[in-house]
Amino acid sequence: MVNETVVRKSFPNENPLGRTIFCPFDSLNGMKIIGVVGDVRQRGPDREPMAECYMPYLQHAFNGATLSLVVRTAGDPNTFAQTLRRLAHGSNPDAPMKFTTMEAVLSENVAAPRFRTVLFGVFAGLAVCLAMAGVYGAMAYSVGQRSKEVGLRVALGATTGSVVRLVLGQGLALACIGVGLGLAGSIACTRLLKSMLFEVQPNDPVVYMAVAILLGVVTLVAGYIPASRAAKIDPVVALRQE
Repeated sequence: MVNETVVRKSFPNENPLGRTIFCPFDSLNGMKIIGVVGDVRQRGPDREPMAECYMPYLQHAFNGATLSLVVRTAGDPNTFAQTLRRLAHGSNPDAPMKFTTMEAVLSENVAAPRFRTVLFGVFAGLAVCLAMAGVYGAMAYSVGQRSKEVGLRVALGATTGSVVRLVLGQGLALACIGVGLGLAGSIACTRLLKSMLFEVQPNDPVVYMAVAILLGVVTLVAGYIPASRAAKIDPVVALRQE
């Protein structure tokens, strides 16, 4: 039996059943294909499936001293393992055995990518917090430096809403510049991200759009407090400082 990768590479758009293949790793004799099975990522979830063939245990002479059994059970796997151990010891009391579950094997294979994903998520959360603190600090400093200008605008008839829109608009303009630079840097780093995580598509427009919207919302939230403070500036006090 061969997997789907063998069929795609060696028999594209053909029926592989009944065809003869050679696996010199095990035998120099040709073997007839009797079935096709799904691909298995033997080398890890981040590696593409390789071409594989499956044969009866007695035909696999290379690893004749080892044997792996895959058993499906509807009950507790740990309880079933004791039954398998007892049956195996009945045939060979000295045979070394090791039991595990498919969930444990899968968890071990994705442990490193899961850790990197969690690490990236933590760093992303810290980056958002730093961005909010930075935007708030920059906006507060800018409003403080322009308090006289804002007071003069209020004295000339500017409304609270117009002052808030003015301050938030300037903050969004700076945020757009930052988002543009950040997107350029992220596009350049997609190859590194793809090599560290699996099933990640680079240059996903949905992800970029979501990040841009998130940063826009962060900018509005972080800039609203300085903007509301600017709208409450007493024009008399601001003009007297001049």
